[in-house]
Amino acid sequence: MFASAMFIILGFLALALDLSLVTHRKMELQNVADTAALSAAHELDGTAAGITDALETASQRFLQGADRFTYHYGKATMTWSDAAIEFARSPSGPWRPVGEAMTNPEDLLYLRVDTAGLDAEYGTVATLFLRTFTDIPDTFTSARAIAGRSAIKVTPLGICAMRDEAHRNHGGELEEFGFRRGVGYNLLDLNLPGATAGQTFIVNPVAQATPITDTATLAPFVCTGTMAMSRLSGGTVKVSASFPINALSQQLNSRFGTYGTGANACDARTAPADINIKEFIFNNGAAWMGATPAGQSAALLATTERRWTIAGPDTAPAGTLGAQFGPLWSYAKAVPYASYASTGAPEPATGYSTYDVTKWSTLYAPGQPTTSLTTPYPDSAETPTPYSYTTGTQFYKGPSASNKSLANRRVLNLPLLACPITGSDATVRGIGKFFMTVPATQTSLYGEFAGLATEQSLGTRIVLYP
Repeated sequence: MFASAMFIILGFLALALDLSLVTHRKMELQNVADTAALSAAHELDGTAAGITDALETASQRFLQGADRFTYHYGKATMTWSDAAIEFARSPSGPWRPVGEAMTNPEDLLYLRVDTAGLDAEYGTVATLFLRTFTDIPDTFTSARAIAGRSAIKVTPLGICAMRDEAHRNHGGELEEFGFRRGVGYNLLDLNLPGATAGQTFIVNPVAQATPITDTATLAPFVCTGTMAMSRLSGGTVKVSASFPINALSQQLNSRFGTYGTGANACDARTAPADINIKEFIFNNGAAWMGATPAGQSAALLATTERRWTIAGPDTAPAGTLGAQFGPLWSYAKAVPYASYASTGAPEPATGYSTYDVTKWSTLYAPGQPTTSLTTPYPDSAETPTPYSYTTGTQFYKGPSASNKSLANRRVLNLPLLACPITGSDATVRGIGKFFMTVPATQTSLYGEFAGLATEQSLGTRIVLYP
């Protein structure tokens, strides 16, 4: 009986020892898969270049260096293979190998690393005892990790797209969804069709079947300018009217380094100030304008079809004055339509070519605003717009030294919705960039249009998915 029992005990002991070897190898490979997937996923932006960068980032972790991947208790090194990675539009697939992904990279924002695609030696574990009792000389294990974005840098404040066309020729100038770059808008006073008041919307910052209206829930998303989803454009989102600007203006103003008080106040660590918090106020801080603007934005133009501004129609209404266009180009300049039409592709990282200030007389007629003779509009490559200054007091003001700061924090990426909206479902036509020229109040939010943002460029917070 003792001999029989010892045989069984030794069998279980052998199994335990060999399983521990396999388990440890699995843990080593899982660490490789997780780390490679997380680092590579940061590079994905929906383009072939993003996939190339992801492959390069993953392969770099397998090269010589202190952080190089190893296995077999750190005794052996590993070599990367593109066969170990695949790409998809969602964490659930379907998955595409590298060649197919490079051919059609649009919206591929997730990747999967499977160590089974690496050299088979890495997952092969030679058993110590099982071969004594069975005909299994070794076994194989592998690990898999899926990574991608879980949030997008979009503020959950929706406004109406003023036209259906994403790109339109407005007298030679590029117009995007009815907005013109470098022109200021009162974002609370727009509507489609025309109405007696503007309309804004709360866009659900998380995927939920019912609209979210609780300001305590919305506050952190407004502070950080993010939404807990990976894409918006072309899809249906849950909305409710209207955005509670009276309750959330202080959260928007974290971009200027002011945080307010109360349980919903922003945290400077997660909602830093902009690097330039200069307020470009129409009758004081817009010193580059030849004539003092009449308001903080282009003057309101309420028609039966749209509630927009004098900058909306192809020709401004007769009698329009230069001062009615508001402060121009504090952050962005107007762009010739030809700059877009010549490529028909997404805007390059360096931006489209822009107009010179001398074109104001043709772009904003009638009225023809001019630049100041005493503090003329910037014209250098180093400081092409007032916002781009980093010294002086005319166009620049630095945040508190105790504050964290981040360039372009004053740019709100806002969902442009297909209006009119009936019910709680809305379609996102695109994402517009609006530069906050001055802090928001409980009744106003002024933004200068700075173009459209691609969702691929707005991804943030890369995570592992089960």
